[in-house]
Amino acid sequence: MVPEFHGFDQRGDDFDLSAWRGRPVLLFFFAFAFSSVCRDELENLRDMAYLFDAAGCRIVAVSTDTTFALRELDRQLGLGFSLVSDHWPHGSIGRAYGAFDDRLGCDRRQSFLLGPDGTLVWNKEGDLPSIRDIGEHLSAVHYHFPQ
Repeated sequence: MVPEFHGFDQRGDDFDLSAWRGRPVLLFFFAFAFSSVCRDELENLRDMAYLFDAAGCRIVAVSTDTTFALRELDRQLGLGFSLVSDHWPHGSIGRAYGAFDDRLGCDRRQSFLLGPDGTLVWNKEGDLPSIRDIGEHLSAVHYHFPQ
């Protein structure tokens, strides 16, 4: 089982990972809401989100940004999926998943595909200056959860 966590999403609503059981979940850690690479990566994820949804997979993006910053990011980009703040306690969600970079003080570009039962079925770490391949993420969903 993966670590459970509670936090707040971009609307300030309570987010409880365990409430999302029953469907696959893509946890998508990213570093900084307003960096160009993160914006591009999240826009790519947004543009393919309907394909994840069609495969029955929910998307949860996590960063150490505040809920206010994530709300503004969502307003600007119209992402349409949950953005969870890992701001306080700073990096606690990322640390639980081994995705927090103590040197930089932010979550690294890591992705975790969780099964409907909360088990880890796939993960991928990306380089901070590079955009992750969202198609590769979708392929992992289709491979592990064929319809």
